[in-house]
Amino acid sequence: MANNSKLEKLNSMLAECTHYYSQSIPLCAAENPISPFSKIPLSGDFQERYIMGSSYEYRLEDNFIGSNTLLPFYSMIHEECQVLFGAHYADARTLSGMNCLTTLLMSLTSLNEKIAILPPTWGGHSSIQPVCERLGLQVYELPYDYSKWDINYDKANNLIKREKINYILLAPSDIIHPPSVECFDLSNCTLLYDISQLMGLIAAGLIPSPIKLKNAVIFGGTHKTLPGPASGLILTNDEEIHLRIEQKINPIFLRHTQMHQVISLLFALIEFEYYGKEYTEAIIKTSNQLGNTLAQKGFQMGEISNHFSETHQLFIFCNYEEMLRINQNAIRFGVTLNKKEKSLFKGSGIRLGTQEIARYGWNEEDLSIICEIMALLRDRNPNKEKIATMKEGLSPKEIHYTFSNSTLSKLTSALHHKQIEI
Repeated sequence: MANNSKLEKLNSMLAECTHYYSQSIPLCAAENPISPFSKIPLSGDFQERYIMGSSYEYRLEDNFIGSNTLLPFYSMIHEECQVLFGAHYADARTLSGMNCLTTLLMSLTSLNEKIAILPPTWGGHSSIQPVCERLGLQVYELPYDYSKWDINYDKANNLIKREKINYILLAPSDIIHPPSVECFDLSNCTLLYDISQLMGLIAAGLIPSPIKLKNAVIFGGTHKTLPGPASGLILTNDEEIHLRIEQKINPIFLRHTQMHQVISLLFALIEFEYYGKEYTEAIIKTSNQLGNTLAQKGFQMGEISNHFSETHQLFIFCNYEEMLRINQNAIRFGVTLNKKEKSLFKGSGIRLGTQEIARYGWNEEDLSIICEIMALLRDRNPNKEKIATMKEGLSPKEIHYTFSNSTLSKLTSALHHKQIEI
């Protein structure tokens, strides 16, 4: 018999978490809701099913019986990645952005090879250096040009040539201006580019796809500006690189590839093909509208070429004390922003993300309310009742840029063995 106290605890935990996110103001640059359409596969029984390898070299004789019914999902992901990214080779077997990174490094690099990274102080992901060092790589930092919000490519290419760098690894976590990666000299080194933050913007064509560069691999998590499940995706047009990772990802470094997530990603990619450009254009528009209104409220904003962002992120610069106060009040009142302590933020500041509020179709009135609340978060004792009232005035959290409920119903029926004409 079930322990009622444990069930009651679960009930309470679920209710508390659901309530929190229903009431929060979602300004975290790393989170995005997936649509009911993309969640369809998550309610099926794909989670328990195994398939080894990918569609490039699949053999039923050496695989799990029944895995041939899963294979078409892999094939269709490859087709979608060709459409969205121009990628000849696509691999959706990895489990997350970090799993993409570690799997790629284990598949491609050798002990004592040299790798140049974007360091955390200039917006690079903080996990990169310790992972590279743990795998026995010699790590170098790429030089940065703060005035351009980008890498100093002249100095970087000199470093690459002088030190005979084998790999360049970019994993920008804080970014309002996409790096001009075409300026790298890749004659004798490979570019590994974590596009987790930019994946949707690249897929929509708002940022040129680095996939066209020689010796380049782009990869990352699929749940930020691309509103998919928390999975991983690896893309390249380089056949040699593809062959080097093809046989190593699975079954060597991965055994179970979590097919429910893989198929959910396929749904998200198809949804993005239909609605992604409109959605990502809304992200950029929302970033700059919100940035402009925050600047009018007296916030010191990061700017690039007379606008506030070319991505889903906004940078607020403030002194250390104000940063802590904003962050503490954000925790108190459910505003999911991020505090930052690094040179990219002139020492200290706040990072905002607009991809989730853009997904809800929030308008200028909503953005004005957000700015009013942000201004109150600077106070030592914000007016609790005033903030609660303003939050009630925000538009509902209804997901836009997705398929209709009728399409949803027809595909859901297929999970119950009822194939219906779409």
